[in-house]
Amino acid sequence: MEAWFRRRGLPLVVRRRRGTALLERTTPALVFLLLIDPLLSGLGVLLAVDDEEFARRTANPGYVIALLTLTVGALVLPVLAGWLLARTMRRMSERTRRVLAAAVVMLTVIALPLVENWSGLRAGVLTHVLLNLVAVPVLLFLVYVGAGSILSWALRNAVYQLGKVGTLASRALPLLMLVVLFSFFATEVWQVAAALPRWRLWLVVAFLAALAALFLVAVLSEELRTMVRTLRAGRTADLVAHVTGTPFADLIDEGHERGKHPLTRPEKVNIALVLFLAQALQIVVFASLMFALFMVFGTLAVEPSVVESWVGREPPRGQLFGIQLPVTDALVQVSLFLAMFSGLYFAASAATDPHYRRSFFEPLLAHVRMSLAAREVYLTRWPNAGQPPY
Repeated sequence: MEAWFRRRGLPLVVRRRRGTALLERTTPALVFLLLIDPLLSGLGVLLAVDDEEFARRTANPGYVIALLTLTVGALVLPVLAGWLLARTMRRMSERTRRVLAAAVVMLTVIALPLVENWSGLRAGVLTHVLLNLVAVPVLLFLVYVGAGSILSWALRNAVYQLGKVGTLASRALPLLMLVVLFSFFATEVWQVAAALPRWRLWLVVAFLAALAALFLVAVLSEELRTMVRTLRAGRTADLVAHVTGTPFADLIDEGHERGKHPLTRPEKVNIALVLFLAQALQIVVFASLMFALFMVFGTLAVEPSVVESWVGREPPRGQLFGIQLPVTDALVQVSLFLAMFSGLYFAASAATDPHYRRSFFEPLLAHVRMSLAAREVYLTRWPNAGQPPY
């Protein structure tokens, strides 16, 4: 039963004591840290050169292979090792898990800084040890509050949102393209965007993202209050309808009393965070799609000579996150600005416009309604410590 809530990103709904075996549960995250640190340090050593030296090194196939190997390893190996260790530890005895957890802590805090210093990957052993000493209690706290459950749910939801790109393209893009396309050909937009240093453009993007976040928080808070009031005032038949298809469907009594379990503050934060992350991921996917479309459309429709006449100078070659792109820098700047504006527009439309709301917002609310109804059944059946049988 409790695993059901954790899979839905709601660990704070669970009433089982979260401090039990905390260090053992943190061990996979420590293994992740133990592996990601030297891999990123190695990448830093390979990339810590100027452009001329980097171009000379990339002519060496061995350097390119080492760079690609470290990059893929940094992306895959720590996650895979943590996942495999978590599965393996379930079959270990309690004593073995404790010994393994203590050994991993010692390796992370002491052995890792010494090895990296000896190999030349990182200097300053004492500073590294102190940073890892801080990282361990931070990881313990994150595991205590269930950050792993929330993160794993967010990753699964991100994959799900990527699968909905077709829905986004067919339902949200056409109208928005008509609204934004005229701005794409406005000379003033190109002049403003091209004149901004990249760091100031990122500040503009962050400002628009903060506006979208504030709007989402206000809307989602009101939606959550409405759902809680509706659930308390509803009938038992409504509760049954919400939990149909869940492990709680057969646990409702006819005389089920409603409203006995108001949401605690941590539960409100947890549920609001799940709603916020789900909606934010939709916005990120949509904004990324818009950025890609503007880049492709600008490459096909706008010649570099036209861009030069708009911005008043020859635009430099574009780059993003240090990667050289075969387009002008002005096109990258304009695409980033308009994509973020499109994301803000989508955030407002998804929560207010009936057409967008039915397609993109209501499924998220249905997810939370089911979770709230299941929580009501869960706390009614196990009101004290929440110790359901397994």
